[in-house]
Amino acid sequence: MHHTASGDEGYASINEFREKVPLTTYEDYRAYIDRMVFDGERNLLSSEDIVYFSTSSGTTGKMKLLPLVAETMKKIGESTRIGTAITRRSFPPSSLPVPEQRTFNLLSGKKTEMFQRSKDGIPIGPLSQSFSAFSSIPRNRSLFSTNNTVTLDMIEEIPDFETSVFVQLVFALATSNICSYSTALPPVFIHTVKMIENYFDEMSLCISYANFAHSSLVQNNISDSEFIASLNRTLNEATVKYGGEVYRLERAKHIRNECLKKDAAGILHRLWPNLIYASAAIGSTFSMYKKEVQFYCGERLPLINMGVYISSEGPLGVLASIHTDEYFLLPTCVFFEFIKEEDVEQVRCPS
Repeated sequence: MHHTASGDEGYASINEFREKVPLTTYEDYRAYIDRMVFDGERNLLSSEDIVYFSTSSGTTGKMKLLPLVAETMKKIGESTRIGTAITRRSFPPSSLPVPEQRTFNLLSGKKTEMFQRSKDGIPIGPLSQSFSAFSSIPRNRSLFSTNNTVTLDMIEEIPDFETSVFVQLVFALATSNICSYSTALPPVFIHTVKMIENYFDEMSLCISYANFAHSSLVQNNISDSEFIASLNRTLNEATVKYGGEVYRLERAKHIRNECLKKDAAGILHRLWPNLIYASAAIGSTFSMYKKEVQFYCGERLPLINMGVYISSEGPLGVLASIHTDEYFLLPTCVFFEFIKEEDVEQVRCPS
């Protein structure tokens, strides 16, 4: 018999642990979570305050609500920074980004007042938008804006997804010197490239004149003229250091020329010759997309897995190496169950 840190008796064996702590499913917790969401009850599943209810993607059935505490949100930021460090240290020092280089990380966010909330006001939404919901961890929020081609504050003003992606891509294309191109999921990665291919003429015009009046998406989905004017000013300011109008016209011409090369591999490297790497979640169940994503990268641009593996529940691991699909588990962030491969099909398989 072992003793826990508190002095209580623990478990004599793994089998005893399995017996006393049986496998559970979301349904075992649904009633508690419903009481937290709809009745505002606290201290049901955690003694810490819940700061966010993350919505699952619903890939295994009905969408689930997953309560997260502040410590989990901090771990997400920490694991992201670790993953970024591992990625960059895997490249030769001579190829590391310089301070003036920008990154393209596709952002997702919305205004705080747009979030659905529990009875006691806790925001509910996808994990990708959690840092828009509250500002209690400013370092996490800045993590997704520092050196990026656009800021999270800007994206939160654009509720329509397609329009948001369009605007982010225009700012990225207007910046010739970016070092990385990243989206969390490969279908979204592919979608961003197809948007460039489909809208390159409008994007080029927006860049040429530093004016989003040339975007059908912006004109149809953003009614705030002052915000559009601020987008125009920001786009102009972003290109001044490269040469202003002369640069914008040359850059737009380059974009058109490359996008007119239909079905040619490596469009990302051709649009941004200084790219060091591109990244998306390309391992495991997403490996089916790897070939198509690699086509857009071409032979000269390394394609690597995301630096941190994050699910709806939180961060699961950080990338072991850019040369593998393996991750180091983060056992203090979420709860793991390990199941023998031969037992996967069992209804109540031992872990």
